[in-house]
Amino acid sequence: MNKRFISFFLMLCIIISCNLFTTAAATSKVKVTVKLDSIECVENNHVGNEWSFGCTVNKKELAEGDSISISTTPTGKITIVSSVEEEDSIPDIGSKTLSIPISKLKVKKDTTYTSQVTVAENRGRYSGNKAIWKFTFIVKKA
Repeated sequence: MNKRFISFFLMLCIIISCNLFTTAAATSKVKVTVKLDSIECVENNHVGNEWSFGCTVNKKELAEGDSISISTTPTGKITIVSSVEEEDSIPDIGSKTLSIPISKLKVKKDTTYTSQVTVAENRGRYSGNKAIWKFTFIVKKA
């Protein structure tokens, strides 16, 4: 009877310690810095001349040249949404979503990601023509 109690007690201790370790690992935070390094026009086949740009990282706004720090879990991800809008009376809009798993990032190493946003002219004589914008991001896990 005494051996069974000791075995049961040891097994219970192992289960509790495993649960505590898993819970601690799941709730630990990882800091990631994202910089919108540049936005450049790759192609513009008569779509427009004036543009506005938008970018969010996990729903927080980010401007060209600026950085943002995100705190997330080691199993989380960063979602970057890049958007471009032609500024005229009937604007054409394009957007692209980039999802980066935190587990893919190396600690203290810059990783460059690009996202190409295509805007298609939807009316007029240039209907169907496209403009392509390249967003370049530098991502670093602390």
